[in-house]
Amino acid sequence: MQNADCRVQNGEQTVAALAPCAPFNLQSAIHNLQFIVLLAAALLAASSRAEDKPAPPKFTKETLRGRVVFLAEALEKKYGVKSVTEAKQAALALQDDAGKLHPLVEDIRGRAFRVDKRLRDIQVELLVRRYVDSPAVQIIGVYELAKDGRFEIDYWCSVCAIAMYELKECECCQGEIELRKRKSP
Repeated sequence: MQNADCRVQNGEQTVAALAPCAPFNLQSAIHNLQFIVLLAAALLAASSRAEDKPAPPKFTKETLRGRVVFLAEALEKKYGVKSVTEAKQAALALQDDAGKLHPLVEDIRGRAFRVDKRLRDIQVELLVRRYVDSPAVQIIGVYELAKDGRFEIDYWCSVCAIAMYELKECECCQGEIELRKRKSP
């Protein structure tokens, strides 16, 4: 026989095969049961995590069209809200064709509109990130909307052949850079 046939007769254990049977151990049985319960709980937790919805994105990408303006000036023109003198040119916003104001995060791309007045004098399309629970948008792409098409805007150093996103000295040679407009689909 390959399997041991364990039986208890009159309180004594008898074996129908050569293999010995382990005596029943309550402590061992409780330990095995606890292990099975913990394993089942772990598997259940893992499966419920797999079914959870992914976290919502921290931002969405949008395309906005309009003109970049100083927020204080736009609020005064639109609503009559007067800002203190030192705040007149403190914040930038994109004013869309419907008149809605979208405050701009002033990072490198946003600061370009403060530094270079030419960018505030044109109709633009901005590719932006809109962060959850924030009214401000972060610029990730700038395009001019002109009569003869759509043009991607950046700054170019012809000596170093590198692009930059605001008007300043070249980061490499410290020479002058120029506003560059490239036709874009």
